[in-house]
Amino acid sequence: MAKNQPINSRRNYLLGVILFIVLFTSLAHWFIKHDKDLMVEQFNNHAAVITNDLWALNKDAIKAYLQLVVQTNKYKYLRVMLEKDTFYLDVPAPPLSSIDTILQATGLLPLTRMSASIHYKGLFIGTLQGEQYCATIYPLFNIFIFLQLILFITLYILNISGNRKRLEQEVQERTKKYRDSEQRFHDLINLLPEIVYETDDQGILIYVNKISLKKFGFSGSDIQNRSCFDLVVEEHRERARSNFSVLLKGQELPLQEFTALAANGSTFPVLIRSAPIYSGLTVCGVRSIIIDITDRAALEQKLRNAQRMEVIGLMASGVAHDLNNILSGLINYPELILQRLPADSPVMPQVRAIKKSGLRAAEIVTDLLTVARGAAATKVIANPNTLIRDYMNSPEFSQLQLQFPNISWQLELDEDIPNILCSQSHIKKSLMNLVVNASEAVTDEGQVTLTSRSLLKENLDKQQMINHWSVISVSDTGPGISPKDQEHIFEPFYTKKIMGKSGTGLGLTVVWNTIRDHEGEIQLHSDEHGTTISLYLPASEEKVTLPQAADTPVSQYSGNGEKILVIDDDPQLRDIALQVLTSLNYTVSVAASGEEAIEYLRTRAVQLLLLDMLMPPGINGLQTYQQILAIHPKQKAIIVSGFSDNEEVDATMQMGATAFIKKPYNIDQLARTIHETLN
Repeated sequence: MAKNQPINSRRNYLLGVILFIVLFTSLAHWFIKHDKDLMVEQFNNHAAVITNDLWALNKDAIKAYLQLVVQTNKYKYLRVMLEKDTFYLDVPAPPLSSIDTILQATGLLPLTRMSASIHYKGLFIGTLQGEQYCATIYPLFNIFIFLQLILFITLYILNISGNRKRLEQEVQERTKKYRDSEQRFHDLINLLPEIVYETDDQGILIYVNKISLKKFGFSGSDIQNRSCFDLVVEEHRERARSNFSVLLKGQELPLQEFTALAANGSTFPVLIRSAPIYSGLTVCGVRSIIIDITDRAALEQKLRNAQRMEVIGLMASGVAHDLNNILSGLINYPELILQRLPADSPVMPQVRAIKKSGLRAAEIVTDLLTVARGAAATKVIANPNTLIRDYMNSPEFSQLQLQFPNISWQLELDEDIPNILCSQSHIKKSLMNLVVNASEAVTDEGQVTLTSRSLLKENLDKQQMINHWSVISVSDTGPGISPKDQEHIFEPFYTKKIMGKSGTGLGLTVVWNTIRDHEGEIQLHSDEHGTTISLYLPASEEKVTLPQAADTPVSQYSGNGEKILVIDDDPQLRDIALQVLTSLNYTVSVAASGEEAIEYLRTRAVQLLLLDMLMPPGINGLQTYQQILAIHPKQKAIIVSGFSDNEEVDATMQMGATAFIKKPYNIDQLARTIHETLN
């Protein structure tokens, strides 16, 4: 027996080794194949998770998710390519640990290259590419250890070994490692910025991470035994229950968009990705990840508002161009008639009324042009305090004081406020709109305050750096503006007034577009104590542009027979210019298009051009002036237009045009500008 025992032990050991090799080889082959399939499945899941964010081009959300993925799944890198292999985003992994570096160098940690197409509602929108370290060495090592343990246990049973205590200790150590691994998993889940929860097969929450409590406003005890369906608004719960039933059948679902409901009743948009939890072969619950997309929804709304403003602007620019041509007749013809009527003519008041009506209509068209944005406007250096005082001394403000006798008006002006480069008429119009709105906001007795101050700070929206601002603020002591209305008050035609009686609904839109065209910003603060709207305008170190004398008679600006060519496609405007300039003692010729003007000037010369900018279907004013300069290199010109793109006007003036006059103009303005240009 003593001799047979070593022989049996060696035979049992040999059989155990052979069995161990067979089992380990089989398990290793199965595991490697399963691990590769799992890697491909996980990679496709990552591509599915970023689908909606790639469609919305939400690079920050994609980057945040992929950074988490490369850190947890041993990717060397993940890369997102758009259509036609256009590069979009590259997320590298942190450096490998020292052990992984050694394994990778020895070929025990090989790389597998993977690629997954990304489709949004059936439409190919990009590709997710990456390389993942095949870390099968670690689980194979665990399998090796596990089988080795079985071998030792078998040998122990066969040889009736006395090593039970040592084996029990090993089992305890491995159990501790498993518990530590589970704790690390929960710690990782709690570090995620997304909401993660698990439910049982009835939808009752059995686990939530920490961010869930913060987002939904629940305490740990409040969340116990709560249904996951309570986390979405009531109108989405039926769809949530339907999806839950699908998951309990073991089926997968794509990302779903819901409106989440917090404990305090507030809501926010989310994307939910869910998967079934298995116990053996049976689904025992559901695990979900919730992504808060509030920022993305806000950006989408901002984009929709911008697109709507662009459409309104295009419509306004076209209407304004045609109306300005029409209004020129309502303003200039009455001026010509008034020059020829005797002072005691009985029709004098009626003619003045026609002119006044034309001027009022022109102001509305000016508002439309401001809504259009980008329209040409003359900008000069001015001081904000001067603009405020000019408005306070205007007839419009005097009329407002009579309309609101119970309001007290306060000025708090910083006398050291820097100058600004601005269109004075637009800034004054914005100031008037703000003061009118503030006055109407005061329900009974109250106060409206106009403030100016200098401010050194960064640009409000961080898109550019402007360190020095001149700030004009208008404050009232009214009841304030509701948060809902604050989101819309700068939109065109959004008004609480009676349309056509109290205003056009364009007042604050005019303010918004004016400040944007001046590269400024607007801040709104409103509560139950009142409202303050502040206009931030870039400060300038240049000196104030001196105003032209307004009391010189028009007769002092008459010509001496100088030749002027009027280029305009509107026959009525050509007739107006012809009559006005003839009355000012100029020799006038007219051309109905840019092409006609060029042919005229090939054999003739004039001292000055009055140049319209838009003359469809022919060439525009910029192109016309370019070709005329090729014939007469020093040709003087004045731009006269009802609506023109600011960039084209600037380009024309850089080539030599000396001034810009906006239609409809008055005789005084035209006479002064021509006199200054010729002299």
